Amino acid sequence: MRKQVFKAIADTLAALPAVSFVDLWNNQVQTLNGGTAFPLPAVFVEFEALEWRQQGNGARRGKLAVRLHVVTRAVATHGHTDPNISRALEVFDILDGINAAMQDLRGENFSGFMLTTSATNHDHAEIIENVERYICDVQDITAMRQFRCVSGLSVAVSQPD
Repeated sequence: MRKQVFKAIADTLAALPAVSFVDLWNNQVQTLNGGTAFPLPAVFVEFEALEWRQQGNGARRGKLAVRLHVVTRAVATHGHTDPNISRALEVFDILDGINAAMQDLRGENFSGFMLTTSATNHDHAEIIENVERYICDVQDITAMRQFRCVSGLSVAVSQPD
């Protein structure tokens, strides 16, 4: 299920003209040493811990929270009248585009995403990171047994390995 959600997010965000790179989150911003190993703007998808509620027949449901780490190059400015302020504020246009794309995103086993939290890193030099947190309802049916009808009775069929 997480694979399906990641691929849906990655495909959706990679189609945005403002996004150059999408990957799974692995503290990439913490390990930068004077340069980036990926093109910017980049979006990294982090899955938060997920608490499941079991349903019948091996299915389960939960609320999935994902954090999108949006990494861009910082533009230095000196006040709101600085000629570079428009370029510095373009990061918020990127975030608005990501939000619009995420609002329409849903799949076979997950509902539409809802933005719950936005956080901007205020301690940056060359790279700025914004974290956008979304939640959606998910259903995982990977462990669900398949049934087939035999003479009017339901019979469990084991999953092939």
